[in-house]
Amino acid sequence: MTKKFLFINENIFTFNSGTEFSAMNRLKLFRKNNIDAKIITRNYNPSFHQEIHKYGINDDEVLNMYDFFQHATGKKRHHEYLRYSNLIDKHGYKIHGIDNNKSYIERLGQRVAKVSIFPLTVGEIGNVDYYDNFGNVASRDVYDYRGFKSKEIYMHPDGNIGHELILDTTGKPVMEITHMNIGNQLFPTMFKLLNYKGKTYRFNTEDDLFTFFLNEICDDDCILINDRPSLTNVVANVDSTTQKYQMLHTQHTANSAEAHNPQANLMGNLVPLFSQQFSKYKGVIVATPQQRDDLAKRYPKGKFYSIFDTAILDMPKPSDAMKSHEITYMGRMFKDKSVDELLTIIPAIKQVIPDIHLTMVGYFESVDYKKELDAIIKQLKITDNVSLVDYKLGKDKAQILSNTRVLLQTSKGEGLSMSLVEGLSYGVPEVAFDVNYGPNEIIDNDQNGYLIPNNDLAVFANRVINLLTHDDIYQRFHENAIKKAEKFSADKVMKQWNEFIKSI
Repeated sequence: MTKKFLFINENIFTFNSGTEFSAMNRLKLFRKNNIDAKIITRNYNPSFHQEIHKYGINDDEVLNMYDFFQHATGKKRHHEYLRYSNLIDKHGYKIHGIDNNKSYIERLGQRVAKVSIFPLTVGEIGNVDYYDNFGNVASRDVYDYRGFKSKEIYMHPDGNIGHELILDTTGKPVMEITHMNIGNQLFPTMFKLLNYKGKTYRFNTEDDLFTFFLNEICDDDCILINDRPSLTNVVANVDSTTQKYQMLHTQHTANSAEAHNPQANLMGNLVPLFSQQFSKYKGVIVATPQQRDDLAKRYPKGKFYSIFDTAILDMPKPSDAMKSHEITYMGRMFKDKSVDELLTIIPAIKQVIPDIHLTMVGYFESVDYKKELDAIIKQLKITDNVSLVDYKLGKDKAQILSNTRVLLQTSKGEGLSMSLVEGLSYGVPEVAFDVNYGPNEIIDNDQNGYLIPNNDLAVFANRVINLLTHDDIYQRFHENAIKKAEKFSADKVMKQWNEFIKSI
């Protein structure tokens, strides 16, 4: 049997979490080892093929549900420039450019439409909003990054979405989506697939449609690895293959400190898997042996596998931060990551090292949470010692890690920790709380970093000071970090996958 691995996800976003990064890393690892694999996504996303290219993913290594029904798989990119488009008859209409992001379409001096330029392009059509006689948006055309009109949206008089048409690459409708109010909220209430293989199909939810889609693309050779707990029920209901596995990227208990307790409350998003759909999955894959063993004790009839959910595909040039007082946090800026606690240790470190500088890199849970962090920074009078930096990729991210003396993490629960693994590859010493499950798999205490008793911020600050003020300790930890990185090399992680493949 030729195995085909399908990694099930919601989307590839502009700002991705560790879940998406894990799937993309796994895809590249499988590519490197000539294993047939694809990332499968549910969400409608006109920027999808723009986003995947940022991460080094090829068009033929992904399959989006809407692409499939739009007959847009394999579609080559066409630059649909507004100035040269057939969108309007330029003899009767005028294009009034406002700035690089939008233009208005006018007729006889009256504004009839607004064209929003596709993000990160020059003059290519993104959305077109058409106005009624009262200046309200009556409908919207949505263009795909590859240069074709992909969707038409028709509005209710109150401005809310009423009806959507999904179009194929020739402009023919292939799907209708109806929206209605349920209580006080507007929801899509019907997905109608038009003339698919000569029939029309109706679905109540997008997840029902996604299950249908997965059944269409899967057969007995498919191995589904679901990366998203939100899609547990969807994958469980696929009946075209029995080879279904759930990948967990975080701890399984609501309180990570109780992860070893078989009676502890589950994370809410995992209840459907373990309470309702467990029998429909062949097994569960987690990142560490400790979590595998804890789950096996809790569910003795289940099958659990331990495979690191990230691999170091290429070893970078080690950092040279001996003289640096730069410390870094890299990851989601969310409350559950306790990143505000990093700010509270800076005044203590500053007393010893006045030019200490913390760079916090990632995307924010919300605008309000960023304001909270800014307020803490001002209150602690550490404005000159902290930088909140947007999400970085590629060379920009590598530059930050290359200049980092110590990598920090204050999360109270992990599955592994992609940022700490990546830090090892640069030889960066690390300081993190000793929580389940990841840090103690990555950090050997007093060898390549420090594991701190949970919530002990005083010890946390002292260990950071230790690494910043003792070059001999830093150098030893730096060398040990590079050695430790071998544990997460592409060859070692692929060996784990090969053992899994042989066992199924």
